[in-house]
Amino acid sequence: MESLEGKTAVVTGAASGMGRAFCERFARAGMKIVATDVEQDALEGAVAALRAGGAEVIDVRCDVSRAEDHERVLTASVEAFGQVHVVCLNAGVGGGNGRSWTLSLEDWEWTLDVNLWGVIHGIRTFVPHLLEHDDGHVVTTASIAGHISSPYGAPYNVSKHGVVTLSEGLYSELQREKRRVGVTCLCPGFVATNILDSARNRPGGRGGTGGERDAGGSRFVEKARHFIETGKPPAEVADLVHDAILTDQFWLFTDEVWDEPISRRHREIEDRRPPSSPAPRR
Repeated sequence: MESLEGKTAVVTGAASGMGRAFCERFARAGMKIVATDVEQDALEGAVAALRAGGAEVIDVRCDVSRAEDHERVLTASVEAFGQVHVVCLNAGVGGGNGRSWTLSLEDWEWTLDVNLWGVIHGIRTFVPHLLEHDDGHVVTTASIAGHISSPYGAPYNVSKHGVVTLSEGLYSELQREKRRVGVTCLCPGFVATNILDSARNRPGGRGGTGGERDAGGSRFVEKARHFIETGKPPAEVADLVHDAILTDQFWLFTDEVWDEPISRRHREIEDRRPPSSPAPRR
């Protein structure tokens, strides 16, 4: 895409973190914004701030795990702005943390419903619309966890590996059919968001069920919290996303610290060796 000015962006998970930063960056680029989130109060606050800054924006509550909510967002977007050009399938949750064999079915379902099915529903809903006018871009929020597999976070790892392979498949299909719809697979490392507190939006308000917070899971979460709190500012990620759309960049990593662990994993696969620690060697 040569320019974003005057075009429309749909952003899921727009009330906070990277999603809100995407909206702010797109607004500065002169885009119209459709901001969606499951948290209505937080969403309204974010949209009020965007409007105060001069943005043309509407808000639509959306539970990304529900296909019908995506359809409602598309309908509202077309009614408000005519067409959608950029779709950021960004909403995500941290998921249950613990030993993979002790996590409850609810832990698995909640994480996969939001992180993976949320992207599947978004692609099924919005890509046909983008193809109608053959001009657009899809940004999927995957993760470093889509390339390496840390212990005690199996649902999150599975969901993000799924987003990575889904994004690759979508890109290849569009390329084979010579369509003018781009794809960016965003793979953040540690970004300063509140994703570890996402259980506040879990059905029933539960932080988890069963034995998901065993000692290993608890240690993993506390270590991750430290790195996330000191991670890259979401605004910097938003700048990278903005530029990736304009340059039609597929892979988008937020930093280089994970390059070596990803390369190490690929070497282990090539050599048929078991996986080693996925942590970067600082």
